[in-house]
Amino acid sequence: MALRPTTPPLNALRAFEAAARLGSFARAADDLSVTPGAISQQVANLEASLGIALFDRQGPKLSLRDAGRAYLPALRRALDGIEAATLDLVTHGVGEKRLVIGALHTLASSWLIPRLNRFQNEYPDIRPVIETLSLNFATPDRSPDLGGRQIDVGLYFGDGDWPGLVSHKILDEIQVVVAKPGLVTDVLRADPAVIIASLPRLIHTTRPKVWHDWAAAHDIAIGGAPGAGFEHFFMLIEAVRAGMGLALLPRVLIEGALADGSLEIVADASLQSSGAYHLIYTEGRGEDPEIAVFRDWILQQAASGAA
Repeated sequence: MALRPTTPPLNALRAFEAAARLGSFARAADDLSVTPGAISQQVANLEASLGIALFDRQGPKLSLRDAGRAYLPALRRALDGIEAATLDLVTHGVGEKRLVIGALHTLASSWLIPRLNRFQNEYPDIRPVIETLSLNFATPDRSPDLGGRQIDVGLYFGDGDWPGLVSHKILDEIQVVVAKPGLVTDVLRADPAVIIASLPRLIHTTRPKVWHDWAAAHDIAIGGAPGAGFEHFFMLIEAVRAGMGLALLPRVLIEGALADGSLEIVADASLQSSGAYHLIYTEGRGEDPEIAVFRDWILQQAASGAA
């Protein structure tokens, strides 16, 4: 059995990292739920085993020596790796068929999760793990990141053309004008221009031009200042439910709210977005068994919904 004779005990390494990060033995003790004396002793033992002083001690204040500064980054990466590996094992298990699905927040909660029990019933040997896959507005092409999060498949919005990824369009996005039931009177309903002139236009802050695109499509003039802004569709939905004003929302994300009567469509004029919702996965992984099963299932779900 191979030994690691130069690797110090894990407790000593954790004590040093916490003391270096927090600048004192007392704060490190609080962080690790031990006594300051235990931290001090562990660090002293580490320094003795290395034959190198890592800290300058000036009363309760600590400052890293050059050796400590050089040692800390690699040690921190190693501890982070241990933590990540442990979390991955506890979360995902081992020896099981699992599928990590990254999805836009509101699409996951409003469209995917209500259907997910069907998938579990049809494929009980596959365990889905749902994670948030956010639109990356910092990149010109808003490319999704599957690899960095170890996501197997994604549900994403855009034009479907992302380098290194296979995409299948599953849902068009039709945006409709909605309000809290009772907010828009029958008199206002007769003219969409009157509706938007009479009530605040709530804004999706990552799609700030959508009201103007809608107005241009229907030859409607928009005037006045916009209403409150919200970064995510789920926030916008709740704002409309609270009666804060009108919103343009993708119908696919609000079918449940329309069905239970917490939202209502208040104008016939709608807007089809240039983008759509896609199922995506990395090139070369299309024949992975779990991915292939989920792809075929979700495409069937989307086709059934469209029908």
